[in-house]
Amino acid sequence: MPKTASLVFFYFGESSYMNRLAQETVPLYKALKGYDRQILLRHETDFGPFELSEAAEQEADVVDLPTKKNLAKYLNQLGDEGYIVDLFIFSHGLKDRFRVSRGTYGKNETVTQQYLASHIRPLKLRMVWQCNCYGSTLNDLWLSLGAKACAGSRYVNFYPTRFKSFINAWNDGEPIGEALAGAEKKLARTPVHLYLIGDAMARRKEWKGAFFGGLGVLGKTKAARKYFTECWLGDKWSSRRSGKGNVNYSSGMVLGGSAGVTKNNEDLSAPEGKIVLKW
Repeated sequence: MPKTASLVFFYFGESSYMNRLAQETVPLYKALKGYDRQILLRHETDFGPFELSEAAEQEADVVDLPTKKNLAKYLNQLGDEGYIVDLFIFSHGLKDRFRVSRGTYGKNETVTQQYLASHIRPLKLRMVWQCNCYGSTLNDLWLSLGAKACAGSRYVNFYPTRFKSFINAWNDGEPIGEALAGAEKKLARTPVHLYLIGDAMARRKEWKGAFFGGLGVLGKTKAARKYFTECWLGDKWSSRRSGKGNVNYSSGMVLGGSAGVTKNNEDLSAPEGKIVLKW
């Protein structure tokens, strides 16, 4: 029988205690369940008496640092050993790149599409799921390295909160297209909307907003245009959409490859499936 492996890359490199605490609530262990081999690339994270990475570490066969060298090393190793691989990336990103560690938490650098293309040999990649902003700009790279399906946000990914719903569906055997579409729930979006209103009010000097201007940033208002243009989207802002509409469009998961790939596709036949994402 074909052997399957999961590689989870988790690194945001945040200096903010609260941001790190929020990121550490991601149920990474679910991305490691049900595989013959599990590799976790992340820093150990302690908050007082709590070890927030413990569940994922207990699930993993290998835990190592989230550096670009380790990412290439373990993907090549899994390829050489004949594993069918699912890759999960949790990081900050820009076009054609995402953040990695230099080996110490907080010492950051980026790994580029060019580095990945030149250091990773084609392998049996089944699926790549990307939390990093502008993840879709790396879709062609993953397809060239053998992926049957890959997905990443169009621009800034405002909804990392979708992962729990996605991974539950993926683990239940749903095709990736349906799992991605099913993760677009109000329950995952509402906390982000509330965060953006608070963020806009806290950063009003940065975008020259009125004291209560943050309350209108999800609508089709001048405040929304100023806030998202200055603080998040730059020239990706569309005046045709409201603030919420821009957030949804920017975060839209662009699917590359086949929408029909499932966790049970061990022969990598990559059935066509139906593209069900709508933005």
